[in-house]
Amino acid sequence: MNDLDAPMFFGEWLKRRRRRLDLTQGELAERAGCSVFALRKIESGERRPSKQLAGLLADALEIPPADRPTFLAAARGEVSSARLPRAPEAVKGAAASLTRPAIPGKAAPAQALHNLPASPTPLVGREEELASLAQLLTDPRCRLLTLIGPGGIGKTRLAMAAAAQAQAHFADGVWFVPLAPVAAPAAVVPALAETLGLTLAGQADIRLQLLHHLAGQETLLVVDNLEHLLAGAGLLAEILACAPGVKLLATSRERLNLQSEYVFVTQGLPTPPPDQLHRAHDYDAIRLFAQAARRAGARIDLQGEELAAAAQVCRAVEGMPLGIELAAAWTPLLSCWEIAAEIQRGLDFLAANLRDLPERQRSLAAVFEHSWRLLSEEERAVLAQLAIFQGGFERDAAAAVAVASLPILLNLVSKSLIRRSENGRYDLHEAVRQYASKRLEEDRASCHAARQRHSDYYMGFAAAREVRLKGAAQQETIRELTVEVDNLRAAWEWGVENGQFETVDKAARAFGWYYEVTGLIHEGIEQMELLGQALRGLPRQTETDRLLGICLVQQSLLYFRSGDFAQATERYGRAIACLRAVDDRALLADALIFSGTIHHLSGAYRESRKLIEEGLVYARAVGNPWFSAYGVYNIGHVDSIIGDYQKGYAQMQEGLALWRTLGDPHSISLGLNFLVETQIALGRTEEALAGLQESIALCERTQNRWGMGTAYRYLGLAMLAAGRGREAIGQLEKSLETFGDYFTGWDIAQTRIYLGEAYLQLGDEPTAQNVLLDALRLAREIHSAPLMLQALAGLAALERPAPPAAGWLSLILSHPAATHATKERAAQLLRGLGQPPAPLDEATAIAALEATVDAVIGG
Repeated sequence: MNDLDAPMFFGEWLKRRRRRLDLTQGELAERAGCSVFALRKIESGERRPSKQLAGLLADALEIPPADRPTFLAAARGEVSSARLPRAPEAVKGAAASLTRPAIPGKAAPAQALHNLPASPTPLVGREEELASLAQLLTDPRCRLLTLIGPGGIGKTRLAMAAAAQAQAHFADGVWFVPLAPVAAPAAVVPALAETLGLTLAGQADIRLQLLHHLAGQETLLVVDNLEHLLAGAGLLAEILACAPGVKLLATSRERLNLQSEYVFVTQGLPTPPPDQLHRAHDYDAIRLFAQAARRAGARIDLQGEELAAAAQVCRAVEGMPLGIELAAAWTPLLSCWEIAAEIQRGLDFLAANLRDLPERQRSLAAVFEHSWRLLSEEERAVLAQLAIFQGGFERDAAAAVAVASLPILLNLVSKSLIRRSENGRYDLHEAVRQYASKRLEEDRASCHAARQRHSDYYMGFAAAREVRLKGAAQQETIRELTVEVDNLRAAWEWGVENGQFETVDKAARAFGWYYEVTGLIHEGIEQMELLGQALRGLPRQTETDRLLGICLVQQSLLYFRSGDFAQATERYGRAIACLRAVDDRALLADALIFSGTIHHLSGAYRESRKLIEEGLVYARAVGNPWFSAYGVYNIGHVDSIIGDYQKGYAQMQEGLALWRTLGDPHSISLGLNFLVETQIALGRTEEALAGLQESIALCERTQNRWGMGTAYRYLGLAMLAAGRGREAIGQLEKSLETFGDYFTGWDIAQTRIYLGEAYLQLGDEPTAQNVLLDALRLAREIHSAPLMLQALAGLAALERPAPPAAGWLSLILSHPAATHATKERAAQLLRGLGQPPAPLDEATAIAALEATVDAVIGG
């Protein structure tokens, strides 16, 4: 459609008059004594001239005296521009029929049945939205439909497309009324009248004239950009009451809050997740980015890394069309990766000097500045503080951190500045969050106070769930914490960086245990390291020693789970020293029992029992049932390792029963897994298999990756004990696959030893030897004496001739770190070789082990 199909606004008439006089904008501005900037605003329809400037423009444009009053009234929006003398350009083609000699109070008949502006670019996507809007626009119950959403989300473009496809349903046409340049609610009636070609009679009530005109029409009015004129929204209700054939399609950043209003929330375009890059070109956001880049003149081929970067850009602006187009405008100068990096540094980068865009849409900052100006002071304060939240927030959190009342939250939702999901959770569009965050940082004191409240709230949130993480409500609690994990990270990091150690202290154990039970091992290590570094730089005090002890205990456990026993053992030692210094026996129970556990897996059985027994005393004294269960279970495990299987079995079952009473699925699966070796030694293989099926089910339900890998390992061991070598290999391979690269060290070495034994059982000696040598190398790297001795026993079964094997087996029988099962294996192999043992004293055996292993690996 030609732009002359639309009725002229005053700014358009002014521009045509200027051109008729062969004047540039600069020349007219000089004649009228105004700036070129002000003149551009007037001609684009973004503002109206003052009364004084209108008079100066009348002089500069040589308006005849007879037409001067009409010109001045039209300039101020008091009468329709249709009453002005027509410029020569305005009488061409179809536009001539839009303004005929006016009869007071009557509209000039129009041949064109719409005035929808031609879009400068094709609409990308929105098929589902258009289908929904088409259904609503043909629904007789829906007469006022408001498209809401933040600035730049594409409301106007979508409304125009929906109106265009609905034309056939409106006999008197579809009329687009742009209200962005309208400064006050009182000017809405003249703007509507001007669009409809309605000449308003001077003395009659102009509102009644408009309503009278619309009363008999079947028309769709597209009322665009209403958010700054909501005080005048009552006019729309009057139109609906007086004109039953009229429907209204409005766009606004804020809902109109009229009873008859249907609200349609406009979202960003779909963006491809990182795992869907192979079909990224099917996503509307990528299609729009490519289209906008081509329009900008970029020779761009969105493939490979550039496609991944373009997808990252689209995700960063959450599919906002304006944000995508502003980003794509940089493609002639920057690669997609460079654009993505700039956006990560800040969304202020997203700006472009496109002359056909209103200034308020030439950057994302300008878009949100416009919304900001429409807020009350209280709304601004709350929105700025809500920007602190990461990944959304609940209503209670908003009240505690941002002092946000329910009415204020409702207002901000209705203004499209925060979003509320179906589950009642709130969040901010990332662009809104960044803008509001900058506003908050302008007031350092308020910003610090709000971040302090945020840290206090979420550290308290975590602390309140510590006990539940070790009981029957574990999975529900994990879900609650996982939903808030971004807020928890931010609260933790801010508290640590700002020395708010009292706040952090409340949550440290819960925070560490969350990382343990969710398997986020490496992130947990890093978060505890952040705290440890901050504390180590402070003078020694009771409070800081206590918190450092907690930190080291939690970090040690995570190193333990990752398989790095050396780091875990060193940190447990420091933790125990810190906690003994402050005589905190409740916390010492944690450190001693966990440290004892890692000692018995490292072969220090006497030291292990001593540590666990001391910790168990403290755990029972302070009434800690979880650590009491852990202590009882692991004393039983030590008994089993040194060969007292029956006593060990009873103790481990007692600990497991305590965990069952607590209902902790994570610990129940751990207990079932590590009981298997004892069950096999006592001939309870079927019981072990049943327990492992229960463990696997628990791990699947709780998504416990470490527990699952451990269960598959011991399932392989149970099948190996039952003589089912082929099935054992399958389970052990599955164990290694489950551990992946995420877990290293002890778990991998132990699993490989069992795998080597399975190949040996099947008679595949070359593969068995290779696997056992790999396990031996890994055991040597982590300095695990029990595993080195166990791997040597397996290799001794393969060794020909006998003398080297006999030496290894004698070493195993003499070494204090060898388990009872490994020593029995060594004795049996020696008998099979017909060789007597050559006993060594403990010190010699300990000194000889690593040298022997190095020789085996090197050989």
